[in-house]
Amino acid sequence: MKGVSEPRRRSHWWPRTRRGRIAVAGFLATLALAQPPLVFAVANRIEPLVLGVPFLYAYLTAVYVLLLAELLLVWRWRL
Repeated sequence: MKGVSEPRRRSHWWPRTRRGRIAVAGFLATLALAQPPLVFAVANRIEPLVLGVPFLYAYLTAVYVLLLAELLLVWRWRL
């Protein structure tokens, strides 16, 4: 029919809820901690040893575990 407009659909790329926006912002902020400009400035050292591994490896392991925890939390929320 002429003159009938279809409802606009929102993109599936953008979070729909406030909790979803917070989750995306937190994930991106945590992911930035593992990227070269920040990791070189903060964690690019092998001393001290943390639980027998160099600091850089311990730091990256902690960041990746935090990223997985955030993904599991979002999956549990079913955003």
